[in-house]
Amino acid sequence: MTFNQDDINTMVNKASIQHTGNLLLNGAWEFRQAGTERWFPATVPGCNFTDLMAAGLIDDPFYRDNESKLQWIEKENWEYRKIFVVDEEMLSAQYIDLVADGLDTFCDISINGHPVVSTENMFVGYRIACKDVLVAGDNLIEVVFRSPICETMPRYERAGYAYPAENDKSEEKLSVYCRKAPCHFGWDWGPRFVTSGIWRDIQLCAYSHARIEDVHYQLLSLSDEKAEVQFVIALEGALPAKSSLSIWCEQSEQIATTVEATAFVDNQVCVTFTIDNPRRWWPNGLGEAFLYYVDFALICDGLEIDKWQTPVGLRTIEVINQPDDLGVSFFVKVNGHSVFMKGANYIPADSFLNRVDAERHNALMDAAVSANMNMLRVWGGGIYQDDTFYRMADEKGLLIWQDFMFACTLYPGDEGFIANVKAEAEYNIKRLRNHPCIALWCGNNEVDMAIKHWEWPEKFGYSEAVYEGLKQDYKALFDTLLPSVVAELDSNRFYMRSSPIGFWEEDADHIANHHFWGVWHGEQPFSEYQKRIPRFMSEYGFQSFPMARSLNRFTEEADRDLQSDVLRVHQKHPRGNQLIHSYMDAEFRPPKDFSQLLYLSQVQQAEGLKLAFEAHRAAMPFCMGSLYWQLNDTWPAASWSGIDYYGKWKALHYQAKRSFAEQVLVLTGDGNTVKVQAVNDALVPVQAALELSLQDFNGNVRWTYTREVILQPASSVLLHTQDLAELGDIQTDECVLVASLTENTNRLSITYFYFEPHKVLRLAKSEISLSTTIAGDELQVVLQAPVLHRHVFVDVPHTVANFSDNFFDLLAGEQKVISLPLTGMTQDEREQCQQGIVCQSLIDSFTG
Repeated sequence: MTFNQDDINTMVNKASIQHTGNLLLNGAWEFRQAGTERWFPATVPGCNFTDLMAAGLIDDPFYRDNESKLQWIEKENWEYRKIFVVDEEMLSAQYIDLVADGLDTFCDISINGHPVVSTENMFVGYRIACKDVLVAGDNLIEVVFRSPICETMPRYERAGYAYPAENDKSEEKLSVYCRKAPCHFGWDWGPRFVTSGIWRDIQLCAYSHARIEDVHYQLLSLSDEKAEVQFVIALEGALPAKSSLSIWCEQSEQIATTVEATAFVDNQVCVTFTIDNPRRWWPNGLGEAFLYYVDFALICDGLEIDKWQTPVGLRTIEVINQPDDLGVSFFVKVNGHSVFMKGANYIPADSFLNRVDAERHNALMDAAVSANMNMLRVWGGGIYQDDTFYRMADEKGLLIWQDFMFACTLYPGDEGFIANVKAEAEYNIKRLRNHPCIALWCGNNEVDMAIKHWEWPEKFGYSEAVYEGLKQDYKALFDTLLPSVVAELDSNRFYMRSSPIGFWEEDADHIANHHFWGVWHGEQPFSEYQKRIPRFMSEYGFQSFPMARSLNRFTEEADRDLQSDVLRVHQKHPRGNQLIHSYMDAEFRPPKDFSQLLYLSQVQQAEGLKLAFEAHRAAMPFCMGSLYWQLNDTWPAASWSGIDYYGKWKALHYQAKRSFAEQVLVLTGDGNTVKVQAVNDALVPVQAALELSLQDFNGNVRWTYTREVILQPASSVLLHTQDLAELGDIQTDECVLVASLTENTNRLSITYFYFEPHKVLRLAKSEISLSTTIAGDELQVVLQAPVLHRHVFVDVPHTVANFSDNFFDLLAGEQKVISLPLTGMTQDEREQCQQGIVCQSLIDSFTG
């Protein structure tokens, strides 16, 4: 029996559970390279690379330069199979569907020798009726993955030209022909591993009568007094006349009703509820991300035959992108309040997506919350994340800027490609639209900017006719198809064609959102961050290396040189190492060894982006967002990340935590004066004490200034301008201006202003004393030194856990307390952490 594409219902109900039972097909499978005889154990969810590694057929793809030795894998077909048992009870169900949430990418599935489906989109989940091909007892499912390279090569050859997919690390630029994670084909921060496999859950779902196919939630109105919410419930299959749908919510007794089967029209019903004194959902930092969990159950003859749960966050969200007195605005309003967006860009957390489990999602999201972020951008060169990711974002109050998966190139516009993208958009919009975390939809990353500024006709030799055709295809996708699907399925959310809207190359900082790469790609100094301030910054960044302990995990001692073949494999930007060095030479003394070079690269990255963080925040409300590139890594490498592949926070992430605090002081100087600004993100006024203190590096206080201040809600204000001449004859290479903001006894912010570059500061060597205690599940470390230490780095070799603060300045005589979580550790492991602490500061990195 053969099923074609028309038989597939791409909307997969993740929560559906039938009384006749589901059969999860995850776990142990077998696989082989097509054309070979021997089968090997495989794991589902998984992919061919991780299965080959587990079988001992290839070495770790991330280790040393193994990436370059494994490119043959993408050119082969891969076969998977599993024997599973269907019992008589399941077979008695009226319907049995094969539900596959993720198939990467071109594959053919058969059950008991009967073709079931062919697929060509890794971003779509499939639901395929398959009862007719099942038997009681043993059944065989076979999945053949066709090589993405061999599958797309004929399309490339027919086109007669290459698409401008410059990040695709092959001459033929095949990635545009497949709806597969673009970064699998290579990027300037990631490797080329073109995977195949069953990368999300696969199962059989058996049911009789009807099932809940979809629930669409919409907020009709919201005030402090009441909220009005609407649910549209769609069914698949025939609901018996005496059946009903029960709706209830543990968090609100007002969300409760029973809908009889007779109320359904064309298998659909609309139900509206009013909630008195509703609890709102707020982004991180502004209040509780409160969720109402609404449950739906189909009841037939007293039995629950299907159920569904959806989280409801009561909040309004608007993206304001319109002309104003300053140019063209771009900002986010939540519950009627303009909110400064603080966060980062999020890329796939592993080249091999099946390895990203709930624990890894949780660690990265907790890190974002700890760094005072309220938004992550799911970038368009990766994947639509799994349901766990978005549920966690809902719960933690992290807004999601959601790109569609298109980035940095033009795409085909033929009928088949358009239909494939339409199915992808419909599937993912329906899957994600109920999540309160979703803030907006963006069609693609940087293609508008590329069309205007990347000189594609010259680079790729396009004729005028060819290039015009490519641009027409672009408009068909991003001006017609995607906005129409968003308007139909998620009409209350903002859609933008491409990010950015304004281009840094044109000096158009007053126009909407920007990606600023004058620093790094343009080799401009870090001080440009203080000058080039847009209405919303959605990309900017600078590279660093992992610290030695992380780098040692994927290298051998002989590799630990930037010119080694191995580290060149793990540096994907063609000028990356040279750029890190050139910026470093301007600010720092030469590092004394390789490990100190790694340390200095992180200090430099954090110090550079600190200028951007604080310039953006101080410029509010002109600038209303700062999302840096990038939060995380997809493999261990030199990159723009603030958290390395192994989960270790870099200096950048600690700096983001300080710079994104709810209240922050920003100090800027021009050589004659120092300005002190305060930013308050809270929705209420803050009354605090401002204290300025000029100290030498030995802790002697030369000058102080204090005053009481009131910071208005969601504001940036200039608090003080200090004429440096009034401070007397100070030695600028051995003094620091310390600014703190304190509410009662609670220190809201502390920051330091140095008058000279790092390389000329007269830092002195001295021992940093450490004392430790274990309190509950925390290791507490107290640090103190007789002289100032810059960028103090504390490490515990026995854990990947991260300290509460790190890479901080330690003032002379100051006691600094930091903590490390010990949850889940044995007593021996806790003692190892306590005894193994090491630390250094900037002075330890320099030669001589």
